[in-house]
Amino acid sequence: MLAKLGLYANTIKLMKASQLYYRIRKMMKMNCSVGCDVSSDAGQAEPITTVPELDFDPVFVERFPADEILTDKITILHTSKEFHWNQKWHFDDKSALWNFNLHYFEYLFPLIDAYRKTDDRNYLDKSVEIINCWIDQNPQKSGGEGWSPYTVDLRLTNWLSYYSYVNEDLDTKFREKLLKSIYEQYVFLSCHLEKDILGNHYFEDLKTLILCSLFFHDDSVLEISLKAFRKECKEEILPDGMHFELSPMYHKLILEGMIRVAVALRERGKPDTEIEHYLQPMLDVAWSFEEGLERVPLFNDSGNNVAKSLQALVTSGKEHFEIQPVYKAKFENSGFYIFKKDDWKLIVDAGQPGPTYIPGHAHCDAGSFELFKAGKPVIVNCGTYAYQCKERSFFRSTAAHNTVMVNDTEQSQCWGAFRMAKRCKVSVKSATEKSIVIELIDQKKQRVTRNIQMNDSLMITDYSEKNKLTAFIHLAGLIEVDITGDKKNLKGNYAPDYGEMSLIDVVEYSGVGEISAWVNF
Repeated sequence: MLAKLGLYANTIKLMKASQLYYRIRKMMKMNCSVGCDVSSDAGQAEPITTVPELDFDPVFVERFPADEILTDKITILHTSKEFHWNQKWHFDDKSALWNFNLHYFEYLFPLIDAYRKTDDRNYLDKSVEIINCWIDQNPQKSGGEGWSPYTVDLRLTNWLSYYSYVNEDLDTKFREKLLKSIYEQYVFLSCHLEKDILGNHYFEDLKTLILCSLFFHDDSVLEISLKAFRKECKEEILPDGMHFELSPMYHKLILEGMIRVAVALRERGKPDTEIEHYLQPMLDVAWSFEEGLERVPLFNDSGNNVAKSLQALVTSGKEHFEIQPVYKAKFENSGFYIFKKDDWKLIVDAGQPGPTYIPGHAHCDAGSFELFKAGKPVIVNCGTYAYQCKERSFFRSTAAHNTVMVNDTEQSQCWGAFRMAKRCKVSVKSATEKSIVIELIDQKKQRVTRNIQMNDSLMITDYSEKNKLTAFIHLAGLIEVDITGDKKNLKGNYAPDYGEMSLIDVVEYSGVGEISAWVNF
């Protein structure tokens, strides 16, 4: 009991007072509104400009085969389910994340893509059937995943784009039903902002309110939402362009949201230079991380099958804003450093474990790295797999990353699905084009210095006087690792995608005072 109280105390003390205030309001079933009432006139709906480069990104569309959906089968996060749509939209045998994704409606776009390419009405009719069934089976009073604000955010964004593509092909009765539901969800969202969570959730709330207010010509909500959105962007986008939750995957999701807002505002004759200012540095981050690689790097909560592809983001930036990504090797504000040698690419995480008040997507990955050869992952972090699951604690642990721990102590106290109590502190002592020296102070204030050098070989040396050190290297490719100290060859879980897991080789090595590992190129 005392240990549990300690976890709560060390978690809560780093939260913002406003988070606690709004969490209490939520527990008391009180609203958290945008600050003004949504316009009562829902009849002014006008399609907003879409971003087809994102909506019909081939990598994204392939995740949901349109012909499979025609047969009432849906595949989400590598798990398939026969679903006839006019039944309860929740499955006890599926993960919480799978059930949330079911309500996002990302799978509308493969259907519309197929309809646009073939002119086969069956694809459009199936999309109408699915939306009809959701509206009928998920009344607001039923609550559940379908009425979680974050789910409403993503669904509304997708439905607004869907409407823009096909509204002229819809019959009047369904169009009116769809608009009525969009408006109902818009009103709901305006009273259920996630100010208790903040971070990417609150960003998505504000993004969606902006898009809906443009859709309904609701100027009062637009003005207030834009002001809050600009303020949130200053908070969430670090000076080096990285999203402050320090996940390459979530960074891409936030960049997509920024692009959608900026495009929609331009189309309405309301271009916002402050918002557009973030696009170049954010695109630079995404490009620098993923350029030349076959997947997104796995730092903090990340997976390769959630965000749009790098190419779709790059194409959108060029098409709508005439910007091109610029490669950078150093991101000092977020703590990421990139090193290259011939066709080898090394990415090192020397950052803090996320924002102090919202470390829900943070892992014990300080000082960790991923190594790629010709774009293919060779030494990897283990990924994320899922959120509310028994494997969650492992995937956030120190042992799931290519880093080091002192006296068998986790770097930070991760608990629950999204909690972190005592946490480590990280500082970069020096960084050159070929090396970086990082000091890590773990949750028990134990210090270790990690020196990573990339010349004709990759050399990792950890030092902590008189302390036991244990480090991990996870191998996704055929590569030899030499070490000093005691060595164990193990097997470990690896999840480069959400919902899919496999076993890979793991080298665990330990010693007292100093240990080293190196990879000859």
